[in-house]
Amino acid sequence: MNIFTPQKNTGYTLLFAVLVTAIVLSVAISILSISRKEFLLSTSARESQFAFYAADSGMECAAYNDLVNGIFSSTTTPPTEISCANATSTIPAPTIVASSTNPAITSYTYIWSGKLGTSQCFSVDVTKEYDTSGGGLSVVTLIGSRGYNVGWNIGVTPPDCSAVNPKKVERKLLLVH
Repeated sequence: MNIFTPQKNTGYTLLFAVLVTAIVLSVAISILSISRKEFLLSTSARESQFAFYAADSGMECAAYNDLVNGIFSSTTTPPTEISCANATSTIPAPTIVASSTNPAITSYTYIWSGKLGTSQCFSVDVTKEYDTSGGGLSVVTLIGSRGYNVGWNIGVTPPDCSAVNPKKVERKLLLVH
């Protein structure tokens, strides 16, 4: 009597197990790939939001100090300090540019940077354009604010947003009034 009898389905279970394992593994890799992309997208959106908030803070600070405190209305003596986001920044003398096409128009541009939080920062430029043509005085104010999620550089004088970082995101806002 022979105890060992060969069957026709030899190896079918092993083949089925390998096939099921391959399918489950490919589904798991696909899910991990999608999860990784979603994580990178959400991180990018968060960093972009930090940069936008920094730009908004710089713009609001400049607009407030211009409209309420009149800091940028003096063309003879530049302001020296401005207080924004619980920090005081020094503002250098403005760059004065006379229009080459219309001598009655003169622009004064103030540029400074400020720090928010641990490394977020903003760089603001306020340009006041004075037009005395037509017998009156008209003033146009342009406030441009660039916000960065990282990049505050204490290694330069004065400190600014020039630090290099591969994850640095910039957002810019412009206000004209």
